[in-house]
Amino acid sequence: MATKRQAPSDSDARQQPPKRPKPSTSTPYHHQQRPAHHGKKSFKKAHPVNELKSTVRSLRRLLERSDDQLPAGIRIEKERALQTAERDLRDAEKAKKRSDVIGKFHKIRFFERQKAERRLKKARRAVREAEEEGEGEGDVEVGLLRRKVEDAEVDLNYAMFFPLEREYVSLFPTRRGEEESEGREGERQGDVEMWALVKRCMKEGTLADLRGGRLSASGERLKDEEEEEVARPAKKKKAGKVTSSKHVQNKDEEGESGDDQTGGGFFE
Repeated sequence: MATKRQAPSDSDARQQPPKRPKPSTSTPYHHQQRPAHHGKKSFKKAHPVNELKSTVRSLRRLLERSDDQLPAGIRIEKERALQTAERDLRDAEKAKKRSDVIGKFHKIRFFERQKAERRLKKARRAVREAEEEGEGEGDVEVGLLRRKVEDAEVDLNYAMFFPLEREYVSLFPTRRGEEESEGREGERQGDVEMWALVKRCMKEGTLADLRGGRLSASGERLKDEEEEEVARPAKKKKAGKVTSSKHVQNKDEEGESGDDQTGGGFFE
């Protein structure tokens, strides 16, 4: 006779591994599919502009809605936090714009730098050959060739030190399918004012400042924009706060004298 199968005991039920719960349908899709290495910190680091915009919006709303309801100390703290967030947002937007411009014109600058290097080598070789001959009108010819060498050096520095934050103006533009010929070797285009500024910076040794955007269009060194932009709104907000505090002080004077002394001493 066949033996009956024994009923499962409580100990056997405890030894069985628990079943994996099914994902809830209420859980958002992007939370279910998020990789393990994509945390909140990495997302914020990759998207600083969006995070800073959200911070600036929330601080502005808080200061606009609360009006005079916030205590003076907390209002000052929030206004300082807003100034810091606005400054960080400007820096992040500036860095993003710079990165986009660099990526857009990287290939053009690379090829034009190679072309300028070839032209510079060719001009220097022509000067050496003319100096070795040195007969008759050689001095005049050598002078003209040296001038070409100087212009070729400016062309090379134009391609290398053009401001990274500005859209690059091609120095040797060519149409699609058009090859550079010997007859067009001396033609030069591009931004004429920037070319002259590069030549000036070569003499003054400020090419790195030009590339980093620390020089104006006239070649003068720019002041610290961060200090100027932060100082201006700070003065305006400070003046606004004094008037509002005086308004509150006048209300207190009509009411209680004790509150009058406390409010005036703080804001003075």
